[in-house]
Formats: sequence, C-alpha cells, structure tokens
Amino acid sequence: MTKVLLITNTSDFTCDYVVRSLNKIGADYYRLNTDEIGSSVFLTFDFTNNIFTLYDRPKQLTIDLLSFQSVYFRRPELPKFLNENLTSDELQFMQLEIRQTLEGLYKILRHAYWISDIDAIRKAENKVYQQLLAKEIGLKIPKGVITNSPGDFQEFAKRNNADSIVKPVYSGQIGWPEMHSVVFTSKLAALPGADQIEVCPSYLQERIEKKYDVRVTVIGEEVFSARIDSQSNQETMTDWRVGENILPHEAIFLPEYIKEKCIELLRKLNLQFGAIDFIETPRGEYIFLEINPNGQWAWIETQTGMPISDTIAKQLVNEHIS
Repeated sequence: MTKVLLITNTSDFTCDYVVRSLNKIGADYYRLNTDEIGSSVFLTFDFTNNIFTLYDRPKQLTIDLLSFQSVYFRRPELPKFLNENLTSDELQFMQLEIRQTLEGLYKILRHAYWISDIDAIRKAENKVYQQLLAKEIGLKIPKGVITNSPGDFQEFAKRNNADSIVKPVYSGQIGWPEMHSVVFTSKLAALPGADQIEVCPSYLQERIEKKYDVRVTVIGEEVFSARIDSQSNQETMTDWRVGENILPHEAIFLPEYIKEKCIELLRKLNLQFGAIDFIETPRGEYIFLEINPNGQWAWIETQTGMPISDTIAKQLVNEHIS
C-alpha cells in the first residue's frame, strides 16, 4: 500500500479534508505538522548509514522517511519559539536552521510522487511567468503592465480611460507570517505621484466587465469549476475575496477548450495541482487572471459538494508510480 506524507501545519483545516478522504479509503499516511518540530516531532538525517527518520513523541512512533511514496505539500510553518531568553538574532538563526533542514527533507523525498514539486510551485508563483505562459498556450489575458516608470504607468492608465485596477505582483500579505493585513485587487482611484510610482513596481490591468468570477481547481487531469457570483455584492465586484458575506457559488462545466487549456497550463508548469482564477464576461468569454499553484479549495468543496479532497487522496495513493 502507498505510504503518504502530508506536509502542513497544525491549523491547516484544508488538510483535514484530505485526512478524512485518506481515512475513507484506508490509506497509510502521516501528517507532519512542521510547526511541531522541536516540541513533539524530531528529525534525524544519518548520512553515514543512509538512515533518515521522523520521531513522533506523543505517538511513540519512528518512521523511515524513505518509506513515503507520495507527498502532499500543503502549508508548512516554522515553530513559534516562546523562550523569552532568545535574542532576535538567535531566533532568526534557529528559524533559518529549521527552514534549511526542511529543505533537506524535501530533497530526501525527491523520488516520491509530489502534489506538487516544490521547485515547480515556486516557479509557478511568479505572475509574470504565469501571464507569459497563459498567453503562449492561447488563453485570453487582460491588458496589463508591471512598471515603476511614471511615464509608462500614466500612459497605461490613460489608454484605459482611467478605468484600471491595481494588484500585488506577489501575495499581497503585509506582516508575514502573522498576516496583519492583505492588499486586495482594487480600482485605481487616482494617479499616484511620480515618487510613489518609482519606489516600487505596480501591477496595472485593464478593468474587465464581469458576469462572474470562476475558480477552477485542477488535480492531475481532473477539473472542478465553480462560478462565484461576485457581482451580486457591491464590495466584491473588483475582488471577490474582500467581502465578509459568503457569495453564491455554483458548480459548472467549463467549455472543453478552456478545460484543456487549464490542464495544459499545469503540464507546462510541471504541477499536479492548481487553483486558477478566471473572469467570465457577459459575452461568455473566459479571461485568465492567475494561477495559485498551492491555493485553498476547502470552501469550494463545502459550498458545491465537488469531491476535491477525495480526488487528491486518490491521486496520492494511485499516482505515486507515475
């Protein structure tokens, strides 16, 4: 039987869905909460004897890391050190040591089947690369520019009749890892001054009239699509993540050519999982926005009943020999 490793953290409720699905099919798995390293979980890498183990103290369990055939890479987090005697420099040192140890763990497991390969995830996170690839494979993308040139910034805004949106080039999280706040996609209300533009690149896109937002979750060649009625609420019209109220969701079938393009995009990015965002226009066109190579999906399953967690579990158990 395939042995599965889940790499995440103690508060990752999305991983709970996969655990439930693995239990349903009687899979052999271990959930590694990386924030428990040093408190209840211990790693040993013995290069001389080629022995690489994980010890779970509460379970009194020693596991051979080389026995894992599949890995689901979710949301690893570093431990939170509560020792008040540590200086900030000592804390940073310890965090870097654990981070690099985890990087080593991933390399030890490099021959396993991954959802998804970490290097592929990191490469796919780049929005510049995403836009280039999406355009290359024939997906429609918004007109857009990333720039810290005041002239080019102003020219783009002018070309779009001052009807542009601005979004983060990366994640939009401020205060990571505590995530004190998030910068959402928003309409460009006014042109910033040249000094503001120059100091940091901005990502501008044309504002496209929406009928719906669409979230497409792809696992291997299985595609799950949900239409999000973002236009039913004034505050979610530009970015559906902003509102506090739950928006109506509906499971839909994508046009076949869009479905094939989504699968092709994952293949180009060497991913086994991807959460892809589209705009569906009033004319029925699908405009690619971005792909999150390790995005959230539990709320989609809860609202639509689509078996995303079951599909991930089966993929981990059945595809490790790929």
